[in-house]
Amino acid sequence: MSLSKPQKKRKADLECRAYKAEWSENYFVTELDGKALCLLCSDTIAVLKEYNIRRHYQTKHSAQYSQLTGKERSQKLETLKWTISLQRSFFTKIKNENKAASKVSLRVAHLLAKEGKPFTDGELIKSCLIVAVEEMCPEKMDLFNNISLSTRTVARRVENIGSNITNQLINKANDFEWFSLALDESTDITDTAQLLLFIRGVNADFEVTEELASMNSLRGTTTGEDIFKEVEEMLTKYNLKWNQLKCVTTDGGKNMSGTGKGLVGSIYTACENARCTRPMVIHCIIHQHVLCGKYLNLSCVLEPVVSTVNFIRSRGLNHRQFRDFLSEVEAEYPDLPYHTAVRWLSSGKVLLRFFELRAEIEIFLNEKKRPQPLLSNTEWLWKLAFAADIMGFLNGFNLKLQGKTVLICETYTAVKSFRRQLALIESQIMSSCFVHFPCCQTLKEEVDSPFPHEFAGDIFSELKKQFQQRFSDLDASAEDISRFENPFNCTIEELPPNLQLEVINLQCDNMLKGKFQENNLTEFYKCLPSDEYGELRSYAQGLISVFGSTYLCEKTSSKIKYVKSQYRSALTDEHLQSIMMIGSTNFDPQFEEMLSKKNNFIHPISSLKLCFKQ
Repeated sequence: MSLSKPQKKRKADLECRAYKAEWSENYFVTELDGKALCLLCSDTIAVLKEYNIRRHYQTKHSAQYSQLTGKERSQKLETLKWTISLQRSFFTKIKNENKAASKVSLRVAHLLAKEGKPFTDGELIKSCLIVAVEEMCPEKMDLFNNISLSTRTVARRVENIGSNITNQLINKANDFEWFSLALDESTDITDTAQLLLFIRGVNADFEVTEELASMNSLRGTTTGEDIFKEVEEMLTKYNLKWNQLKCVTTDGGKNMSGTGKGLVGSIYTACENARCTRPMVIHCIIHQHVLCGKYLNLSCVLEPVVSTVNFIRSRGLNHRQFRDFLSEVEAEYPDLPYHTAVRWLSSGKVLLRFFELRAEIEIFLNEKKRPQPLLSNTEWLWKLAFAADIMGFLNGFNLKLQGKTVLICETYTAVKSFRRQLALIESQIMSSCFVHFPCCQTLKEEVDSPFPHEFAGDIFSELKKQFQQRFSDLDASAEDISRFENPFNCTIEELPPNLQLEVINLQCDNMLKGKFQENNLTEFYKCLPSDEYGELRSYAQGLISVFGSTYLCEKTSSKIKYVKSQYRSALTDEHLQSIMMIGSTNFDPQFEEMLSKKNNFIHPISSLKLCFKQ
C-alpha cells in the first residue's frame, strides 16, 4: 500500500477570480477592494465566485427583488450604485479629513520638538488656530476642532517621530562601509549623566550620514566599562561590526580616553577579540585648543577685568547707569558681557570689549568712587591689548574648527596653518610690529611706553608648547591625512602595499588629475571606478568618516540644558532622547508612512455597513 502526501487545501484568495459585469444586474452586487459588495444589504461576499454570490442573493433577496426585470431592474441597479457612490464619497471625505488632522498633529509636534518647546505648547497652538479660523473661515471650524494637540498627544507624536528617525538611521547603517564615533558626556539639571553618541558613516556611493545614534542617561557610575556597554548596545542596534569602526573621537576624559580601564582600552580589547585593526583615537581638537588657551598665564589681566565687569554687571543700579552712560557718550557698544569660564569664546570677547570701552569704564568707575588704577597703567594696558588680541586670534581658530561634516584633512590643515601663523606673529610682535594685532596697534598710537616683550614671549612659548603636546595624536596620523588630501603628491614607496599600484595608476591619469582639481575630495573619490581603485576608495571612505571634534556633542549638550531646564526637570529620558534625535537629525520624518501604520481611520466598507444599518 503506497502512502501519498495529503493535498493542501486550496486558498480562495490565491485563485485570482475575475469579477464579471453581468453579476451586477443579476444579483445586485458590485466589486469593491477585490470583493463582491451586495448593494442591497451592504454585506461582503469574501469569495469572488458566482456560486457564492448567487447563493447570497437567493437566500436573502430573491423573494423581494426577483420580480424586477428589464428596464425596471436596470434602473434599480443604477439607483443603488448612485447611492453607494454618494456614500463612499462622503466617507472618503471624512477619512481624508481625519488623515489630514492627524498629519497636522504630527507636523506641529515635530516643529515643537525641533525647537525644544514644551509639549503643553500644543494646546496654545491649537487655540491660536481656532482664533484664526473664527475670523477667516468659520465654516471650517469643525475641521480644525478635530486636530488633536493635547499634551499627551504631542508627547506620543514626538515618540513616534523619534522612532521613525531611528528606523531611517538603522536602514542607512546597513549600507555603511566605514563609520566613526564621537562621544561626550555631560550632566543635566537633575545631575543625570547624559552620554551622547554621534555616528558618521559612509556608504559605497560616498554618501555621508552624520546623526545622533543614541543618547543614554547614566544614573549610576560613568566608568569606561559603563560607557563601553552603551557603545556595544548601539553597535548591536544598528547591526555594525568592529571591523567597520575607523575612529573614535572623545572629550578626553579619563573614563573615555584611558587605554586601560577606559572606553578606548575596552574598544581595543573588543577589536583584538574580533581580530581587526584598532581604530584611530582622537581627543577632540576643539577641546585641545580650549585647554591650550587655559594654560596661558593671563591672570594678571583677566582677574582685574572680571572683577570690574562683575562690579558693573552684578549690581542692578550700576548696570543701568553704565548702559545709560554708554548711550549718552555714544559709545561703540551698548554694554559689557559677563565672563563665563565654560564658554569657549568668552575670554576673548570680554577682553576685547573691555579694551574698546576702557576709557568709558575708567570714567564710570571714578564717578562711582571705585577707581581702577590699572586703567592708568600703560604697562598693564599693553598686557590688556595683547591679551585681547591673542585670545581673539585663538577664537578665530576655534570658529574654523566648528561645523558639521568637516573632513579631518580640513581640520588638520587649520591646525598646521595656525602653527605657522603663530610663528609669524611671534616674530612680528617681538620686533614691535602689530600689523595682525589691532588692539596693540591702537595702543601703540596712543602711548609712548615700550611693549612688554618678555610677557608676550612667555605667552607665545607656552602656547607653542601646548600646541605641540596636545595635537600629537593628529601629528601621528599626518601621513595618512596628507595622502588622503592629495594622493597625487605622495611617495609611492611610503604607501601601504595595498595602495601602491592603484596610486601609481592614479598619478599617471591626467583626466583624473583634472577632476581632482575641479571637485571636492568626496566627489573626487566618488568618481573613481570601483573596479580599478577599490582599495583607494575604501581608504578614502574610512577617513571621510572621521570626526575631528565633538562639536556636535557639545552643541547638543547645550540644547539639553535648554530643553531640560528647571521648568522641565521632570522630562522623561525617553522623551528627552526623542527631542534630541528630532532636533539634531538631517532626516525628514516620514509622515505618510507613520500615518499608514495607524488604524484610527474608518474603512470604506465598514462605513457603508454602518450607513445601511442606520
